[in-house]
Amino acid sequence: MGGVRPVKKPTPFGKYYLLERINVGGMAEVFRAKAFGVEGFERLVAVKRILPNIAEDKEFIRMFIEEAKLAVQLNHANIAQIFDLGVVDGSYYIALEHVHGRDLRGMFDRCRQLGDPMPVSQACFVVMKVCEGLDYAHNKRDQSGRELHLVHRDVSPQNVLVSFEGEVKLIDFGIAKAAGKGSKTQAGILKGKFGYMSPEQVRGIPIDRRSDVFSCGIVLYELLTGERLFVGESDFSTLEKVRNVEILPPSTYNRRIPDELERIVLKALAKDPEERYQNAIDLHDELQAFVYTAGEFYSRKDLAGWMKKTFGREIEEETAKLESYRQLKAPASTQENPVVARTSTASRPATASMPAVRASRPGQSSGPVKAPPPPPSGRVSQQMPAVKAEAPVAAKKKRNDDSDSALAWDDDELETQIYDNPEDAAAGKPVDKKNKSGALPLASPPVTPQPAPSPVGAIA
Repeated sequence: MGGVRPVKKPTPFGKYYLLERINVGGMAEVFRAKAFGVEGFERLVAVKRILPNIAEDKEFIRMFIEEAKLAVQLNHANIAQIFDLGVVDGSYYIALEHVHGRDLRGMFDRCRQLGDPMPVSQACFVVMKVCEGLDYAHNKRDQSGRELHLVHRDVSPQNVLVSFEGEVKLIDFGIAKAAGKGSKTQAGILKGKFGYMSPEQVRGIPIDRRSDVFSCGIVLYELLTGERLFVGESDFSTLEKVRNVEILPPSTYNRRIPDELERIVLKALAKDPEERYQNAIDLHDELQAFVYTAGEFYSRKDLAGWMKKTFGREIEEETAKLESYRQLKAPASTQENPVVARTSTASRPATASMPAVRASRPGQSSGPVKAPPPPPSGRVSQQMPAVKAEAPVAAKKKRNDDSDSALAWDDDELETQIYDNPEDAAAGKPVDKKNKSGALPLASPPVTPQPAPSPVGAIA
C-alpha cells in the first residue's frame, strides 16, 4: 500500500466536516464528510453540494428542493438513505448514506480491463436488486395514501453503488419527477445521461415507470456483454441511436448468454413501452425465474466475495483511510463547554465579594450560584451594588454563513467591576484594580468557547 496519506484538516460545512471530494459532475460535487454529536456520536456521510453555477438557476433549485423532500421519504435496503437537506452560504446540499464500495461503472470498467464480462448470475443479481428498489419507489404513497408516481429518470451505472459487503444501492433521486406534485419541468429539457435514456425520454414526451425499466435493460445489457449499448460520436448521434432503439442481440458479444436471458433483455428494451415489462418487479421476477431454472444461484455473500477478489488492493487502501477518518475527533469548535467570563481582581473584603459571573448558553445552566451575603452595615440598601460590565456575550449570534451549523459564540472577554459601596457605584467612580486583600479571582480561567453540535439527520 505504501502507507496511507494523512487526512487533510476537515473543512467545516454547516453541521458537517468535509474530508475529501470523491466525485464531481455537471450538477454537483460529492464529498466524504463527517458529522459529530454529543457523547462521542459520529457518522460518516456523503455530502452532495450543488455547483455554484447551477445554484443560480432558481427553477432548478426549486425542483431540487421539492424532489429531495420526496426522496427523503424513501426507506429501502436498495436505495441509499437521504439524511439531510440544507443550505450553507447559498450552497444547497443533501447528505446521504455513505456506501463503502464502487459504482457499476467502476465494476464495468474493471471487467473490461480483465477482458471478461461480468458473470451472468452476478449481472442478474445486481439488476434484480435495482429493480427491487425501483419497485418500492414507483409504488410509494404519501401520508394520505396517494401514489407519488415517482420516476427515477436517471438509472445508470454511475447511480448504482455496490458495497464491498455485497449491498446494492440506487442513488440520486434528486432529479426525479413526481407527477401530480406541481413540479413541472421545462418542456424539451432532457435529464439524465444520454446513453441511458428511454426513447420517450429523448422525445420529451411524458414518461412513467416503464422508462426506468428500459434504463434497467440498458444496464443489464452492458453488464452481460461488456459493451456500451447506445454510444455515438456525438451527443446527437447517441440520442438518435436511443430514439431508434438500434440494438444488436446481446449474444452477438457474449455467446454464453442463454436464449431465455436474451429474450428478457430484449423485452426490457422494447421501443414501445406497451411491449416492455410494465413494472420493475415484473423484470425482477423474470430474472429470478431464469436464475432458478438455470441453477445460477447467487447471493450477497457471493457478490461480496467477487468484490474482495476483484478490488482487494483498493479495499485495503479504502479501509485504512476510513479508519483514519474514524480516528478524527470532533474539532475544538464542537466541544460542549460553557463560556466563562473573565473577571478583574478588584479589591474588596472577602465578606462582601459578589459571586462569580458565568455566562452560559441559552437554556443551559452554568451551575448553582450562591447568594451574596448581607451588606456590612446591617441595613438594607435600596440601591443594590452596581455591576459595570462590558457588552455581554451574545446569546445567539447569526449562524455562520447562514448555515444549519451549531451556534457560534462570542469569546470577547467580560470584565465584572465590583464596588465597595453604592455611592461609588452611583457616581460611576472607577474601581481600584489593585488587589489589596489578596482575594482569589472570582472565576476560573476561560475555556475556549465551542458551539453545540446539531443532531445528524434532521431535515432542514
